[in-house]
Amino acid sequence: MNHCQFLCYGLLKIFLKEVINSTENESCLCSYFMKTVVFWVIQNDNHMAWVPENLLMCFWTCFKLLISWVHRGECPNFFIPQNNMFRVKVVGQTQCALFDHLFGLYCKGISCLLLSPTIGKYLYMPMVDRTLTFRTDEGSVIQSCRLDMCLFDELAFVGINPTTLKEFSVLLISIEQIQMYRLSSFQIVTVQIFLCELLEHFSWLLSGQITEELSNKKRAYVCDNSLQMMKLATKIGCASEILYLAMLYFKNGQYEQSLRCLQRAQEEMPKPYVMYNGQVNEEMYRRAMAGVSLSDRMRKCLIYDIELYDKYVYIDELVPEQEAKKADGGGILLIPPLVMLQMLFVLNHHKLGDTVRSQQSLQDLHTLLLYDDGTRVLEDLRDISWQILGICQQTCGDYQGALNSFQCSLQQSPFNAIQRATMFRIQRINDFLMQR
Repeated sequence: MNHCQFLCYGLLKIFLKEVINSTENESCLCSYFMKTVVFWVIQNDNHMAWVPENLLMCFWTCFKLLISWVHRGECPNFFIPQNNMFRVKVVGQTQCALFDHLFGLYCKGISCLLLSPTIGKYLYMPMVDRTLTFRTDEGSVIQSCRLDMCLFDELAFVGINPTTLKEFSVLLISIEQIQMYRLSSFQIVTVQIFLCELLEHFSWLLSGQITEELSNKKRAYVCDNSLQMMKLATKIGCASEILYLAMLYFKNGQYEQSLRCLQRAQEEMPKPYVMYNGQVNEEMYRRAMAGVSLSDRMRKCLIYDIELYDKYVYIDELVPEQEAKKADGGGILLIPPLVMLQMLFVLNHHKLGDTVRSQQSLQDLHTLLLYDDGTRVLEDLRDISWQILGICQQTCGDYQGALNSFQCSLQQSPFNAIQRATMFRIQRINDFLMQR
């Protein structure tokens, strides 16, 4: 330790004795914790200038690390990092009270040093006369809402695409091994997303193995396993994951169960704190998610576009679009979650013979496409969105409306490369109308 580092340790020690160690917290922290904080800052912050002119910045950096440790309930021993020195002393109600105390000091800024009689007599006049100015740089700290947005946007580009049962097994074992390590909250959510995608792929792979050649008992067994995998994926995945479960129920002919999933999705997805494509009401998000873990924030607030891979058959109504995408070079068919929600409502009600509700859902989908400002149906995804409206209209018998919707689809940016499917559907409707 150099001279400035010793001064910083001394400053922390005095601050601990005269300010932090109030009556209820006097046995929580000791000077060895302060020394450990300094050691870790020296070790990890290579850009910190340990010079007397920068002493207050050094103190503030150490103080913030201390607050972070108290919040996590973890103070790693510098020489044996696996040893948590807070394990016994800073836990439970004591930990909460200490954190509130430290956070209150933190909110005062560097002026909290004035609470120390020893330090304050040297800093009071310079601070009052503004001959000593100190910027804590808190204005540059990223808000938690923005940080969540950045993380979730990054996770949207991280995925796995196993093709064989062997790959599934290897990936599942790898994820189980990773979960045995001590992970940060960001790492936990990343692993959660990976596991969710893996289970989802596995579910659709099993679903694709259900054929007429299988016995009824075997088909029921495979179908049940497929559903169990998808239910688990829905449990740990983001808020839009339930739409995949609704699709699987629809594919299996379980329309009532599919509608129950859709009702849950309809209740959750329009809420103002829901995050989609980097857009959210930040104030509502902060209020609703205060004190909620990152993992739970992801499950309650995050919705992604629905991804349909060309190697799986999800629902028969979208097979031509998947084939068109595959003929154009393959890839993933992307569908806005609210569009998929309304499509499944229409199809399920139609299968159950509920004409009134299917027409209402059809109208809701049409209204969404006509009046959306680009926040719920992205510009790039309007081709598939109008296509889906046309498919629903065709299913319900509105052939002229379907033709108009397919024409609108052709006028959009061909992001999903489904023009062949659109022309195929237009031709089929025209042939049908000519035969009437």
